[in-house]
Amino acid sequence: MKHVLMIMVMILTLTVLTAEQKFSITDSYNAETAKNYTRSLEIMNVLATADPTDEFFQLRIGWLNYLNGKYNDALKSYQNSNRLGANLDAQIGILNCQLALGKWNDSLEQANEILKMYPQSTTVLTKAAYAAYMKQEYKMAADYYARYIKISPWDMEIRGYLLSNLYLAKDVMEAKKHYQKLKKYSPESAMVKEYAKVFE
Repeated sequence: MKHVLMIMVMILTLTVLTAEQKFSITDSYNAETAKNYTRSLEIMNVLATADPTDEFFQLRIGWLNYLNGKYNDALKSYQNSNRLGANLDAQIGILNCQLALGKWNDSLEQANEILKMYPQSTTVLTKAAYAAYMKQEYKMAADYYARYIKISPWDMEIRGYLLSNLYLAKDVMEAKKHYQKLKKYSPESAMVKEYAKVFE
C-alpha cells in the first residue's frame, strides 16, 4: 500500500511540475498585472530558455528585472535584446538602467547615441537632461530641455525645468524670458512660485 501511495504522489508531483512548465506569455502578463513581478519574471525565464534567440523575451526579462529593482540584471537583459536585434525599446531600457544605477556619464553617452537615430525623441531628451542635471552640468541640461521645447513648446513642466537649469547655469536673461512665458501660460506652476522671488 505504501508503495502504491508513493507512486501516486510521484505521478501527481510530475503532473504538477509538467503543468507548471507549460507557460505562455499571457501567464507572464497576468502575473505582471497582479504586480507579482517575481512570478512574471520566473515565467519569462522559462520561456526564454526554450527560445534564447528571441529578442523580445530578453527585452521583457529586462523590463521585469527593472520592475524588481534588479538594475544590473535588467541592464544585461536589455543589452542581450539589443544584440539579438537592435531596437529602440532595448536602448531606452539600457538608458533607464544606467540612470537608476547613477551612471550619469554612461547615461549621457547612451542618450546621445539614441538621439543620433531619433533626434526628436522627447523621452530621451528629458532623460539626457536629467543625467546632465545630476552631474551639475546645468548648461548641458538646459540645452537638452531647449531641444525638447522646440518640439513641444506648450509643455510648461519642461519649460519650468529649462528655466531652472538656465538660472543654475547663470544664464539669467534667458531664464527670465522663460519665466515670463511660464507665468503667462501656467501661473500656478511650482517654478513660477519658486522664481517669483528672483524675477519679480
